[in-house]
Amino acid sequence: MEQFVGRSVFDETVPTPFVFVDRAILERNITHMQALAQAAGVNLRPHIKTHKIAAIAKMQIQAGACGLTVAKLGEAQAFIDAGIRTSYMVAQPFVGSEKVRWALQLADICELLVCLDNFELAAAMGDIASSKGKSVDIVLIVDTEYKRFGVDWRQAPQVAEQIARLKGIRFRGIRSHDGRTYRMPTHEERLQVAKEESERMAETAEQIRHKGVDCDLVSIGSTPGAYFVLQNGWTEGITELRPGNYVFHDRMQISLGVARPEDCSLRVVTSVVSTPREGEALIDAGLKTLTSTLDRFSEGYGLVVSVVRNGDALFDLQSPELCLQHFTKIVLERLWEECGLVRYEGEPLHIGDRLVIVPNHACEITNLAETVFYGSDNRIEGFWVAEARGKVW
Repeated sequence: MEQFVGRSVFDETVPTPFVFVDRAILERNITHMQALAQAAGVNLRPHIKTHKIAAIAKMQIQAGACGLTVAKLGEAQAFIDAGIRTSYMVAQPFVGSEKVRWALQLADICELLVCLDNFELAAAMGDIASSKGKSVDIVLIVDTEYKRFGVDWRQAPQVAEQIARLKGIRFRGIRSHDGRTYRMPTHEERLQVAKEESERMAETAEQIRHKGVDCDLVSIGSTPGAYFVLQNGWTEGITELRPGNYVFHDRMQISLGVARPEDCSLRVVTSVVSTPREGEALIDAGLKTLTSTLDRFSEGYGLVVSVVRNGDALFDLQSPELCLQHFTKIVLERLWEECGLVRYEGEPLHIGDRLVIVPNHACEITNLAETVFYGSDNRIEGFWVAEARGKVW
């Protein structure tokens, strides 16, 4: 990959499809979210499942993050092996004695907070830990009405009290993820969900404390939720937030009103390889590059932000007059494994034209890409290999 450093992402000698991150936008996103959190007096524990790249995690910690959130133990292991010694929260529950022993080994190196949502699993972990003379730091997952993981927030105080009494367990607090912000059709409804999550978590923590159980950690998640809570001052009783997508942003965040195309640091660059019918073109990026995720509030499998021919932009969302001059519509209508169908209205696309696409969901992209180019002003300055890529254990 070294041979491509210094070249433009529009240079035909750089093979497509590939993933490119604009480092200036990336750093701006990291700085902005951290500043919002610091102004509100809460900690930021970013979720690294979005990028899976140690270099980006180091930027987040250097900016002031209190630690990192991972989905799986393997992600924590990968980052620890990359030299990142910080506090880790494992957001997804896991089972099995082998994984508990693995978690205890990692906890000897770094603080490791294990999330779960039931007494049975906590008891099993506590038995293994106590047999080794150790303890597991447990965070109870609370459901604030998203209906995924979690104890109902009204029952959570009782479950927390039960877990806190277990041998081999150190109860640390509670965490939530209210993904309803991603599916509510109006901005007002999204704000209401974020407010409810924050208020319910604060109330749950207070009820736990009334039972004589320490609840030092009150953690809420999601990128839109973090923006809404921080921008509206709904942080009373909250100790930390766990956004992940904010480093890249994507079409979903644009649809939700928390980002603009120019805030999206991650792009997929692809080439037109066939023009079989009028108004249609096939590109060399498909499901294995862009994923099958749809955005319920927009059309297609990604947002085409630029079309480039021989190094010159024919279409650029930041230049409306250019858009109207050449195209009135460009939709990434269908994806197969290795290719995609673009339907458009306007000037014919040519073989070799390059399309720059903001994916619907950026959190899946770096797990698919073997390497990720980064740079600025559409010029490649280097590349990353995602250390936590494929770490599903």
